[in-house]
Amino acid sequence: MRVALFIGDHSKDSLLTRLGWWITRLVQKGEYWRVTHVEAILKEHEDGSVDIGSASLRDGGVRIKKNVRLNPEHWIIMHVPWNKITACQWFKEHQGAPYNTLGAFATAIPAQLSQGGQYFCNQAVGAPFMKDAHIFGPSQFAAILDTIGYDVTDSFFERRQ
Repeated sequence: MRVALFIGDHSKDSLLTRLGWWITRLVQKGEYWRVTHVEAILKEHEDGSVDIGSASLRDGGVRIKKNVRLNPEHWIIMHVPWNKITACQWFKEHQGAPYNTLGAFATAIPAQLSQGGQYFCNQAVGAPFMKDAHIFGPSQFAAILDTIGYDVTDSFFERRQ
């Protein structure tokens, strides 16, 4: 299975959303400090588009987006040893679950504020495969993915040109 890590800018987002991304980047460390969002790649289409699943404050929580074209300037793609069928099933069962705003902010502070039945991006992507996915922020989650999997960004986007 592949996971997409967002490293783009948020200049087109609302002021509140940009503040959230700024706070996220402020507290992140390590090689993946620029990662602010995570998507599970649930299906790859022959036309180069993908179906992705995640949780997004902008979209109101857990959702699946179909036929999305990822811009290679804004994404790192990781291949991980997870089952895509399991991920698809999880997203179908949890679609529409609310966004876990407190949980997302809690990854930046030493407190557990996660709300049951609510999810933020990497919490949703990791939930079918990891215990306590809610304790990691996007940069920590990216480092875990790089440890259990590997970067396939170049080959992923080469096949789509």
